[in-house]
Amino acid sequence: MLPRVAGVLIPLFSIRTLDDLGRGEIPGLAPMIDFAREMGLGLIQLLPLDEGAPGEASPYSAMSVFSVDPVYLSVKGLRGIGKKSLGDARGKIMAMAAPGRAAVRAIKLPLLERAWRASGERAAMSREFEAFFEENRDWLPDYGLFRALKDRFQWSSWETWPDGLRDREPAALEAARREMAEAIARYAWFQFLAHRQWLAIRAYAAERRMLLGGDMAFSPARDSAEVWANQSLFDLERTVGAPPDAFNERGQRWGLPLPRWDRMRGDGFRLWRERVRRAALMFDLLRVDHVVGLYRTFSFGADPDASGEFVPADEHAQRAQGEEILHALHEAAGGRCELIAEDLGSVPPWVRASLTAMGIAGYKVMQWEREWGAAQERYLRAAEYPELSLATTGTHDTETLTTWWSRQAPEERARLAEALAIAGIADLHQPLGEVGLDAIIGALYASPARLVVLPVQDLFGWDDQINRPGTIDDANWSYRLPFAIEDRAQVPGIRERIAALRALADASRRLPGSQSG
Repeated sequence: MLPRVAGVLIPLFSIRTLDDLGRGEIPGLAPMIDFAREMGLGLIQLLPLDEGAPGEASPYSAMSVFSVDPVYLSVKGLRGIGKKSLGDARGKIMAMAAPGRAAVRAIKLPLLERAWRASGERAAMSREFEAFFEENRDWLPDYGLFRALKDRFQWSSWETWPDGLRDREPAALEAARREMAEAIARYAWFQFLAHRQWLAIRAYAAERRMLLGGDMAFSPARDSAEVWANQSLFDLERTVGAPPDAFNERGQRWGLPLPRWDRMRGDGFRLWRERVRRAALMFDLLRVDHVVGLYRTFSFGADPDASGEFVPADEHAQRAQGEEILHALHEAAGGRCELIAEDLGSVPPWVRASLTAMGIAGYKVMQWEREWGAAQERYLRAAEYPELSLATTGTHDTETLTTWWSRQAPEERARLAEALAIAGIADLHQPLGEVGLDAIIGALYASPARLVVLPVQDLFGWDDQINRPGTIDDANWSYRLPFAIEDRAQVPGIRERIAALRALADASRRLPGSQSG
């Protein structure tokens, strides 16, 4: 059963520490856990950690949905990486105005390769590494080969590789494995490092009663290790997306290949099960992105003017498929990890009813919970949120709470204040100050929802947005905390803010351990 806790949504890349190299790193979760505990929080919800191609910023379009992106690794303490090497790398990062993932990657990968030359080849023969490789045999060999081939062919799409490799002919694969054994072992060792660093964080979190939440992207990218290794399971003639709605009359094309659900059913949804089994070793909760796509996947063909279609087309078949897949995922989680459904967007009511029947919590985004179609379209009262839900003020794709408030007329603000039973607390004619912010947070904390997970920006009243859907901008997927977490006590007003947030969690009985279940 889900615990009654409050949590923070923060991408790993947003965590800023004194030790990192321009982007959040796995060990940086330790001070973040301490920071969250001080605020009375019991959950840190992350975005996908999957590895992306060099030019891909979005964590939802992965080159591999199994591998942890090496940019999240810390090189501190690795053999072959001395103080001078770290100092030089940090100097390069500090000289950049706003180092993005690509810049950090260009600096960090050579350091990891130096560490590999210093100790990795010997470490790769250790029993610990061999055990890790064997435990991850369902994906690691294909990933290592794919990654090595990407280097060989200068990052060209696997669809343009020589026929034998493109079509995965056994003789061609075996020859490539022999020729690139060192590179394959090196990339597997990087994943071994991620595994060891993550185990340390898992232990640290468990000791401090902090839950870690993961995020499972809907599908690997077309140019990914998993699609290359499982070509028969994807329809490369069609691309996954979203149907037309009030925000986009032509729908959205995401570029992800359409899963062939009929073929995936034939092997018991093996690829999906493997993803969840791996996630269950890393996380306590797993957000299933675009869960409606498991029930009915909307896709487009090559014709840019043609309308899309749902697969399956029939509602009865859609419900049967979604429940079959989710039951398989729940079984794969093995009771070690709770599934949370991202059920936002154009989702028919019967999907949410299906999720509830299976005991899977869905989202309640405060601004969107309204009686749509009714005369007043009133906001749903926070006290009416179901217990089996995750309440929030937004996601990585939405504007921050303070920005949203600034764009609403006083009348609209008054409707929200009434629904949250905070009328008279906030000044409806002014920007959202700390008094109004705490009134909103307190109302959500007091709701029946077992989980309340707020973007870090909304806990502090900050304005920066993580991603602006439909835009291509260097600012997307690059947000970082405005201070190093270790320096938080010296930042004006932060200690007072931490105390206020902890008091809100305490008043609503959301402090970790304040109640059972």
